[in-house]
Parts: sequence; structure tokens; C-alpha cells
Amino acid sequence: MNPLSRSLLGRRGRLILAGIAALGLVTFAGGLKSDPQRTWLNFLLCSFYFLSLSVASAAFIAIHTAARATWPQALRPIPEAMTAYLPLGALLMLCLSFGLPTLYEWSHAETVASDPILQAKSPFLDPSAFQIRMTLYLALWIGLTLLLVRRPRPGEQGHGGRRAGPGVGTSALFLVLFALSFSLASVDWLMSLEPHWYSTLFPWYVFTGTLVNVTAVATLLLILLRRKGLFQDVREDHFHDLGKYLFGFSFFWGYLWFCQFLLIWYSNIPEEAVYYVRRMEQGWFAPFLINPLILFAVPFCCLLPARFKKTQHVLLPVCLLLIIGHWLDLYLMVMPSFFPTGPRAGLIEAGLFLGFASLYLLRFDHALSRASSPAANAPFPIPDAARAAAPAAFRT
Repeated sequence: MNPLSRSLLGRRGRLILAGIAALGLVTFAGGLKSDPQRTWLNFLLCSFYFLSLSVASAAFIAIHTAARATWPQALRPIPEAMTAYLPLGALLMLCLSFGLPTLYEWSHAETVASDPILQAKSPFLDPSAFQIRMTLYLALWIGLTLLLVRRPRPGEQGHGGRRAGPGVGTSALFLVLFALSFSLASVDWLMSLEPHWYSTLFPWYVFTGTLVNVTAVATLLLILLRRKGLFQDVREDHFHDLGKYLFGFSFFWGYLWFCQFLLIWYSNIPEEAVYYVRRMEQGWFAPFLINPLILFAVPFCCLLPARFKKTQHVLLPVCLLLIIGHWLDLYLMVMPSFFPTGPRAGLIEAGLFLGFASLYLLRFDHALSRASSPAANAPFPIPDAARAAAPAAFRT
């Protein structure tokens, strides 16, 4: 019997989220009339945030499948359900094509004609090429993700016989193509908002921030679902491994943040330094300083002791902080070049974020309610000795 065979939100919860999503749509429509630029910027921010979270969940699955890791199988339905938003997220991202003239100055032929730098980048920064690449990225992610999370066919076995679902080859192919396409997508969608600026570390920086976010969200969902009585096979050492991921990814993110900033500050090349000049003036300086504190300093201090990495009461607030910090990180990538006086906060920001979040949770809940038990679709059998060694309190 499927232990997750019903909606965790319930009928009332799903109706509430559907209503919030509808309000998000109304906010978007109203924002296009009152402040199109601000609305499209927030649409880009929210769309990229939740789309990257979904596709990175597939990467999370692929990493452990390629490594033949068995420990994540106890929590595998969570990242699988997190990928359910991907087709809807891809469709919403394609809507960004209507906002190209508002967001990207290189989409205007007259601007490119008068700017030598944009002329040199025009073979890449071209509206038609942009839309073709976007479609290819999204189609690639959806196709490979469907292979990764497909259910076993009749006759396939999860234990003893043939593996259930895709294996090492599919996962390795996904990781290679995902790393390349996500790096190019981050340049297309985020870095080209400021087409005169460039950084060779930027794709890695965005990629690492996404890994931090997906691990934090998966850990947060696991903690909340265990408190509802689900995923009782998950043990303390699972949380310890997730805590080590959070510690390692946030530390690597801090390293890249410091490297990118230090190299640009030290070289002081105007084409590079302009990015940080905007973020260290007027109302942006405080969020700029808070960003590394949230995503590096606090997680480093909280998760450094080994016992804290496996303590849910510590992991829960740290995960919440990292999720908020990643959104702030993306906000600082998108907004300062358009609003030099400081951040904007209002109905457009709140309405669009809540609308996207509601859609994501609805898709996650629907996928999780249809999920098989963690062992049913496992690509590699969980050793009986490891299962027997689990404390009775953690076994179903």
C-alpha cells in the first residue's frame, strides 16, 4: 500500500493555495498595467527561483544515483516530488519572452547599433537566439528529469532483480548536460540583465547557490513530513549527511562569493567593478552585507559542531535562513541595475512570490500523494544489514 496515497494539504489547504495562486495572477496582470518593468523583474526572479529549485532536485537525485549511494533512498520521494513543478515552471519561464523588451536592453536593435560592446556580443545576445536556447534548455531538463524519476515498468524489481528506474548512465548524462545548460541559462537569464558586465565565476556562483537552496528545501520538507508521521525510515545519520551537505555547499558558496568580489575589487576594471559599485551604494549596501552573513557566516557557525548537523531543532531554522538567503541573493543579482536607489517591497513582490510558491506547493503535494514507498522505486537495493541496524524507533 502506498503510505503517501493522500494529499497532505487536504481539500481545504489546496483550495487556499489555489486562491493565493489566483491572487498572484491578478497581481501580475495589475502590475503589467501599473509598473511593467518592476512586474517583469519580479516575474523573472520568482520564475528562476522555483524553476531552478525543481531542476536542481533532479540533479540531487542524479548525483546519488551516479554515485550508487543507498542512504538517500529513504527520502527519495521528496526530491522526486520537488521535480513535479518543472513542466509548469518551464511554461511560465517561456512567458518571459513577452518581457524581453522590458528587461534586456540588448533586445533593442537601436540600442545595439549605438553600443560597440553590445554589437560585439550581438551574435549571442540576440532575441531569437535567446528564445531558441531557452526552449532547448527547458526541453532538455524536462526530458532527462522524466527519465530520472519514472516509475518502474511491470516486471522491473526494486530489490534483488533488475534495478527499478534509470541507472548510472542516465544520471551521468543528466549531470553533464545539466551543468553545461544551467551555466549558460544563468548567463542568458541573469547576467545579461547587465550586458556590459561579465564574470567568469558567475555561472558557478549561481549553480552553487542553487545547490544550497535545494538541499535546504529538501531538508526542511523532510523535517516537516517526519513530524506528520511520514518517512519514519529516516534516521539521525540521514540528517547528519544532509547537514554536512548544507555546511559544505554554503561554505563553497561563501568561497565563490569572496573570490568573485575580491578579484573584481582588486583588479578595479570599470567593466567589472560597476556590478559591485551599484550594490555598495545607497540603499543596496545593507542587503549586500547581510547576504553573506545569511548564506555563509550563520550556517558555518551553527553547523560546525557535528551534533548540530544531525539535530532537527538546529537544521530547521538554518534551512529557513538559507532559503530566504538564496532568494535575497537572486534579488541582488536582478534588481540593483534597475532600481539604483534601493530595494522595492510591496504588493507586486509579495503577490508574485506567494503565487509562484503556491503553484510549487500544489504540484509538490500532488506528486508526493502519488509517490511510491521509498524502497519501491529505488535504483539500488538497500542492504538488509543497514536496515536491521536502524533503531526500532526509526523503522516502520
